[in-house]
Amino acid sequence: MPASISTLSSRAASVDATTRGVAAMLVGMGFQVLNDAVIKLVSARLPAAEIMGLRGVLAITLALGLIFALGLRKHLRTLANPLVALRSALEAAACFSYMTALSHLGLAEFTSIVQATPLIITALAVLIGWQTVGWRRWAAVAAGFVGVLLIAKPSAHGVNLYAALALLSACFMAVRDLVTSKIPSGAPSMVVTLGSTIAVTLVGFGAGAANPLGWAIPGGLDLALIALAACLVVACNMLIVLAFRLGDMTVVGPFRYSVILGSLALGWLIWGERPDALALVGSAIIVASGLYALKREPVAAPAPAAPQG
Repeated sequence: MPASISTLSSRAASVDATTRGVAAMLVGMGFQVLNDAVIKLVSARLPAAEIMGLRGVLAITLALGLIFALGLRKHLRTLANPLVALRSALEAAACFSYMTALSHLGLAEFTSIVQATPLIITALAVLIGWQTVGWRRWAAVAAGFVGVLLIAKPSAHGVNLYAALALLSACFMAVRDLVTSKIPSGAPSMVVTLGSTIAVTLVGFGAGAANPLGWAIPGGLDLALIALAACLVVACNMLIVLAFRLGDMTVVGPFRYSVILGSLALGWLIWGERPDALALVGSAIIVASGLYALKREPVAAPAPAAPQG
């Protein structure tokens, strides 16, 4: 009897952790689409690198304030952990390509391309031996990339450069999420977020310094929007880290698709965007294939680490 109680308790704890992971992902995606809309508004006047740098300074200040307020100062040494450092570098690469593409694509179309990330995670996890999948899931991954092509609309003149950049960003994010699942449990989510924010800020200032046109002078509204974006990105990054460390990636991952509905709504309300039929079909294929690939067959995914802070 005690063994049965222990088993039930263990299962309940697992379900509870997964539920919290899903909730963290849903809220994180809400913050992400708001951040994307704010960044797209500001990018009409300021280059992506400058936004990354300015937003990063504010985000670092906010992240450090939270770390000290939560009593996590002693954990700052985990920034030197190789996996945390690697995740930070991947976050910076993903962010630069992400923001550059976002400023040149419609919000919904951009978001749909980026949602190929779970499909890329599945493919990479198989290639490195973390998962074993059958031909059906490989077919789902292939279908997802067909969806990306429907959105990007390649022609005889080539592929939309910014659509390709959005897909590259998705690749960086997929590797980042796989690395996140292996970060030791002793590294608090807020500290991991700080490491990523520092890397993004450094890349922003570096790319801005290399810009021959120099930096534009931001107005008061731009600074206010960048400050809002800083709050949103810190909250979003922390929640995504928390989500993948709380629950199985194959359960938590599909809920990132909730961001597409938000991007469709905001794209229409703010910019009057109406994706064409091919883009909508492509978005639907990406979502359907992603859900199928992640849920169709049991997989041998790495166990997520327990969250700390």
